[in-house]
Amino acid sequence: MSRPGGRPNEGSGGALRERLGELVRRRRANAVAGTTASPAAAGDTEVSTLGFPKPKRRRRVSVTDPGASGVEAFLPGGEWRHERHGSVYVHERLRSDVERRRRTWGRLPEPPPGEVELSSLRHLGLERALFLDLETCGLSSSPVFLAGTMHWNGEDFVLRQYFARHYGEEAALVAAVSEQARGFDALVTFNGKSYDAPFLAARALTHGVELRLPRHHLDLLHHARRRWRTDVPDCRLTTLEWRVCRRRRVGDVPGDQIPGLYHDYVRNGDPWRLVPVFHHNLLDVTTMADVLHALCMPARG
Repeated sequence: MSRPGGRPNEGSGGALRERLGELVRRRRANAVAGTTASPAAAGDTEVSTLGFPKPKRRRRVSVTDPGASGVEAFLPGGEWRHERHGSVYVHERLRSDVERRRRTWGRLPEPPPGEVELSSLRHLGLERALFLDLETCGLSSSPVFLAGTMHWNGEDFVLRQYFARHYGEEAALVAAVSEQARGFDALVTFNGKSYDAPFLAARALTHGVELRLPRHHLDLLHHARRRWRTDVPDCRLTTLEWRVCRRRRVGDVPGDQIPGLYHDYVRNGDPWRLVPVFHHNLLDVTTMADVLHALCMPARG
């Protein structure tokens, strides 16, 4: 996060990295057994403190469970279960838990003239938009193992990460994302029209999952290219994070290493090397909200 009038600093990246590192150290000292409420199940009406419906019956997961992956130690959460497609592990937190709250959160300025999609989203309301970013094992014929989502609940951004602890949980991951997405009117991605949405659709078809994504899809990459292509060396999300959002990412993992880290985890069962992958996914999702806000600001003359 940048200081007004100052140079950028580590911001949310450093805070998250420090937090995850602390939890890992405590786990290795046998001081942690993480559990939190599991996310929503369809048809329930009870509301959690994070603003999501929560199931009346839920399965808590801790490191003492026979099937526990160890991820629960640094990302406490619960299982989302589907009657047909099985279970997937889910971690949920508020954005304010990992970085200082900013006044711009949840507010979109009036976009510049001609930005029809941005104006439509602003009038629709940020509460109706779901941010989405996938971590996959490569091409569309490969699994998706981590899906990060975020939405504004009126007071804070709510972050949710669906994680397949093994290849067999991919179908439940896709079903869980579909279940959450059906509650929103707009999907916000970065290069999602070319990658995330068709990738998820292909994996849903493979597993026979009924995928329902919002009808309106705002792909920030196309807008970013139009706005900043002459001002930045490239329009990668990490470049925009630094040059536009004025926040330098630290503790990240190169995208081409992520598939290998997950395959290694599945083979060996050691979750600790996945810490930067969750970190990478979370920062991608939060940065999208900051890029969206910047796109709605007046263009510099």
